[in-house]
Amino acid sequence: MAAASDPRREPLWTWQFILLLASAVFMYVTTFMLTPTLPLFAQSSGAGTVAVGGLIIAVYTLGSLLPRVLWGGLTDRWGRRPVYLIGALTMTVISPLFIVFAALPAIVGLRFVQGTGFSASSTAASTMAADLAPASRRAEGIGYYTLANTVGMAIGPDLGLRVLQARGSNWLFATSTLAGLAALSIGLFISYEKTRRSHHPIVVSGDTPSAELTAAPQGHGRLLERSVLPTCLVFLFVVAPYGAIMAYIASYGLNRGVGDIGLYFTVFALALFVVRLGVGRVSDRHGHTVVLIPGMAAMIAGLVVLWWADSLPVFLISAVLFGLGYGVVLPVLQAIAYIVCPADRRGAASATLFATADIAYGLGAVVLGLAITYLGYPAAFAGLCLLVVLALVLFLVVLRPRLLARHTTTASPNQEALTT
Repeated sequence: MAAASDPRREPLWTWQFILLLASAVFMYVTTFMLTPTLPLFAQSSGAGTVAVGGLIIAVYTLGSLLPRVLWGGLTDRWGRRPVYLIGALTMTVISPLFIVFAALPAIVGLRFVQGTGFSASSTAASTMAADLAPASRRAEGIGYYTLANTVGMAIGPDLGLRVLQARGSNWLFATSTLAGLAALSIGLFISYEKTRRSHHPIVVSGDTPSAELTAAPQGHGRLLERSVLPTCLVFLFVVAPYGAIMAYIASYGLNRGVGDIGLYFTVFALALFVVRLGVGRVSDRHGHTVVLIPGMAAMIAGLVVLWWADSLPVFLISAVLFGLGYGVVLPVLQAIAYIVCPADRRGAASATLFATADIAYGLGAVVLGLAITYLGYPAAFAGLCLLVVLALVLFLVVLRPRLLARHTTTASPNQEALTT
């Protein structure tokens, strides 16, 4: 009898959730396979030098960041699927155009537009994941959704480089286009939304209407969702070290005379994948604090290890620790954001959260670059742990009290583990 009423038994692996994950994997592959290959294509076509790679990445980041809050509002007003399909269509249509317009200004402009499409699809997809996961299993659902991003990052760059080297640029952009078409085709079957006459979406959790999503729409005039700003503050100092590592760990390895430093990214991705398989379930059952504190501690340990990094095994120990910690902290913070925001504002919440991540990613790289200049690689990388310490303090002092206060006013059997 008890098992039948256990909220953890609410279905997560519905057909709609599976379709979302499958479509999202192809969406991430579409764009990530061009991240390392577009600079190479630009150089081989005479459209730029080695330095052009930074420009292409920068404009893509800007294209993703600038319109994100607009997409978030549209996700709440138009519905999740339309915005997701617009973004996926934009990314797909742009891919073959790189062959037609191979001059540097065109490549930069097209990649900027592709970034706007990515911001639409990624914002809407994350919101759909929060909609489809039952309230009692939301952290688990977000954890599985973030695996789509992890798989896309693991497959996309390597696939792009292999296709470019083996078949050339035409096949590269054709493969990216096919992945985009797959994301679109699967996305057309995601049909869990129904629309109010007022054009505000009514979404479902699992296969049944969710009571938490029937509240009157509110705050649709705002681009940012205020309720998630405390979460974003913690998010900022968690993502910044990740951006710094992605930008400079290869340079650090070369500086130390370490070969095969690219294995750092592989081991990091594997650690992310493994921990995200179960972290959401643990968080839903035992509370966010129980997993966030060890997760941040693992991130801190992974950064401190880089002080002694003078061989590949030490770098890989850092990759494991930081990957496990980051894989725990990020989806749990995302789940918290969706818990504290109104259901009809999840699109704006997604946009606010991911805009923070975009800023943090670039900010971390800039801060570490300056620190390396004045302190050297070991001290600069180890010093990144101070950002995570600050994130931990902000969680305990700013965010957790808000969760506890929310728990006292909306306590129910389904929510009792959220703030422990």
